[in-house]
Amino acid sequence: MDGGIAGLHLGLRAAPEPVALAAGRALGTLCRDALRVRRGVVDSQLAASFPAATPRWVRGTARACYRHFGREAALLMGGPSRIERALSRVVDESGLGPRLRTAVAERDGAVVVSGHLGNWELGAAAVRALGVRVTTVVQRQRGAFGRRLCELRARLELEVLDRDAAARPALDALRSGRILALVADQHTRLGSAPIDFLGRPAWTSLAPARLCLAADVPLFFAALVRDPSGYRIVHEEIDGRRSGAGADPVEVTKGWVRVLEREIEQRPEQYFWFHRRWKRVAQHGEGA
Repeated sequence: MDGGIAGLHLGLRAAPEPVALAAGRALGTLCRDALRVRRGVVDSQLAASFPAATPRWVRGTARACYRHFGREAALLMGGPSRIERALSRVVDESGLGPRLRTAVAERDGAVVVSGHLGNWELGAAAVRALGVRVTTVVQRQRGAFGRRLCELRARLELEVLDRDAAARPALDALRSGRILALVADQHTRLGSAPIDFLGRPAWTSLAPARLCLAADVPLFFAALVRDPSGYRIVHEEIDGRRSGAGADPVEVTKGWVRVLEREIEQRPEQYFWFHRRWKRVAQHGEGA
C-alpha cells in the first residue's frame, strides 16, 4: 500500500499540473464507480442532509464530491512548487487577514476553526500566508500518506500540535501572539456535545470554543474553498460573548457549526461526506 502511494505521488509530481489534476479527478471517479469506496456512506449522508433533494441530485453531487477530493489529493501530492503556486493565488476578499492581524495586536491571538470543506490541509497555510504565525492542531495520520502530510506541513512552516495532547500547548500558543487553527467537525466523544448539524444531532468538539474563552481571544470560522478561478477564503467571526451567549462553549460551538452548515449548503460537493459524521447520540445515553 505504501509503495503504491509513493508511486502515485511520484507520478503526479512528474506530470504537468493540468494532467495531474485531471488524473486526480479520474481517480476520484474510479473510487466511486468501480471500487465503490464508501459509496453507501456518501450517498446516505448526502440524502439525509438534504431530504428534499432528488436521488439524481444526490448521485450527481456524490460524483462531484469524489472528483473534487481526487483533484485536491492530486494537488497535495504534486510537489512544493505546485502547492506554493496554488497558495499564491488564494483570494481573501472577505478580509480575514486584517482581522487576524488586529486580533493578534489587540488580544494576542485568535482561534480559527474550520470543517472538512474545500481543502483544509492548505487552509492553515493560506492563513499563515495572510501574515500571521499559525499553530495547527491535527490528528496524526499513519502510513505513507501521513508522512507526506507531515512533510507538507513542515514545508509550509506550520507549527503542529497533536490533537490528543494539545490543550496546554495550544493555550501557550494563543498567549504568545499566534493563530491557533483547528478542524473540528468530525465525530468525537472526548470533550464534545451533541450539536444539531444539517438537521441531525452530531457529537462535536467543544475545544475551539473552550480555548477561545480560556485565552480571551476571538473565534473565527474560516474555510479555503474552490472556485472556478482557484481558491477563496470564506470566514465569519464567532464571538459568543458579543452575541449574548455568555461564556457557554456549547452556544459558541453552535455558532460556528451554523456557519459551516451555510457554506456546505452552497457547495455540498466540497464537503467530506466519506467520514461517518452522525453516530447515534442515543447509543451513548444522551439524546435521541
